[in-house]
Amino acid sequence: MADIQFAVQVAFNCLVLSALFLIVATGLNIIYGINRVINLAHGSLYALGALLGYTLVSVGLNFFLVLVIVPVIGVMVGVIIERSVISPVRGRQMTYTLILTYGLSVFLDGLMKYVWGTTPHFIDAPAFISQTITIAGVPYPFYRLFIIIATVVVMGGLMFLMERTKLGITMRAASTIPEMVSALGINMNFVFMFVFALGCMLAAVAGVIAVPLLTVHPFMGSEMLISCFVILVVGGLGSLRGSALAALLIGTVQTLGFIFVTDYAMVVVYLAMAVVLIFSPRGLLREGKFE
Repeated sequence: MADIQFAVQVAFNCLVLSALFLIVATGLNIIYGINRVINLAHGSLYALGALLGYTLVSVGLNFFLVLVIVPVIGVMVGVIIERSVISPVRGRQMTYTLILTYGLSVFLDGLMKYVWGTTPHFIDAPAFISQTITIAGVPYPFYRLFIIIATVVVMGGLMFLMERTKLGITMRAASTIPEMVSALGINMNFVFMFVFALGCMLAAVAGVIAVPLLTVHPFMGSEMLISCFVILVVGGLGSLRGSALAALLIGTVQTLGFIFVTDYAMVVVYLAMAVVLIFSPRGLLREGKFE
């Protein structure tokens, strides 16, 4: 019985971590897929979302209201970054945006350290979703299931946007033939700005829902960014389907690594990435794009 309980808890823990990875990595991936920008500040935006969420909940705002407010702030920050940092160097070599977004991440990390300090913060989940439920006879925190549900909702909304709306169709076309989209009279600057802001919003969403689960500190984004880059490489740059599979794989490998080989968990993750790349350099579904 104890073995069954342990297996169920581990399985759901793998799904929870994979869900967080998926939201952040998807935001990073769509920015690359359309803007051709590898945003090294993406992890800092995730940490900023978490810290803003922590602060707003701590002053008494409803958690679900915060889950709306912080992503809106993420969109505004994304627009500012895209217009002031990314847009001026669009069309140049990717090295420019790598350097600029790295510098931005250093700035944001320093700003968050100045405002919130380096002490880890933690808050409890809202009372009505902080209960423990029973799954197959195994007690499990409902808030962790809420993270999985929230991820399904977010990804479902993103898929609806991409598959069923004119803007989404434009985004998909812009990811492969931006010249033709521009020739049709569509404002590509708006498309680039919207996609970058959408990616930042996803990072903020993940940050907020991670607050009751993880300890929150200014440098938590660096840890997330490393894992998400592994997911992008394993899933294939620009491939959303590949990212979903890779998030599940890396989330599972990392969770099991922390349980069984705590000090070498990330080594196991890198080994998994190496094995995938040996047999499929363009990612799990062989859909990766290279510039």
